[in-house]
Amino acid sequence: MTLLEDARAGDEEAFMELFLQYRPIVFKLQGIYFIKDFDCDDWLQEGLIAFSESLIHYDEKIGVTLGAYFKRNFDNCIKSHLRKQAAYKRKSQTDAVPFETSLADEGCDVQFGLAQQVPAADEQLIVAEALEDLGDQLSPLEELAFTAYIVGHDFETIAAYANQSPKKVKLAYERARRKIIYHLKN
Repeated sequence: MTLLEDARAGDEEAFMELFLQYRPIVFKLQGIYFIKDFDCDDWLQEGLIAFSESLIHYDEKIGVTLGAYFKRNFDNCIKSHLRKQAAYKRKSQTDAVPFETSLADEGCDVQFGLAQQVPAADEQLIVAEALEDLGDQLSPLEELAFTAYIVGHDFETIAAYANQSPKKVKLAYERARRKIIYHLKN
C-alpha cells in the first residue's frame, strides 16, 4: 500500500507523515493572513482538520495533486475564519489583512500583532515590564530573538549575530511571543 492509501485506511503514522509533507502550506498561509487570537498551534490544528477532510474527499480522477487540493481547502477554511471574524466585529475594516500589505504599511510591528497602529507608550511599557518579569523564563536566544525582532531586525540578521539558523531564531521568537502573551493575559 502507498502512504496515501495507508493514511486513508486509518494509519495515524502514515497520516502524520503525509501531513508533515504538506505542513509548509499551513505556514505559507499563516504568513499571508492574520487572524486575531490565532497562534501557531491554532494554525496547525486547523491545518490538520482541513488535511483530514481533504484526504477523505480527495479523488485522483479530478486531475489535481493532493497538495493542490489541500491548499485550496485550507485556503477556503482560513477565509471562512476571516469572514466569521469580520461578521463578529461588525466593522468595515477587519483586523485580518494580507500579511504583505501589513508589512508594507507597518513594518515589523505587524508580527507583534499590532494591525493598525504603533503601540502606545503605556503598551510598550507593559511589554518591557513583561520582559523583565519573564527574564528567568526566557532562554537567552528567545530574549534576543524577540527584542531584536520587535525593533526591526529580520530573522536572518539575528541568526547571523547569534550564530544560529534563521529557522531556530524564528522558533525562539515564537516561543517568546507565546510566553509573553500568556504572561500578559494572566
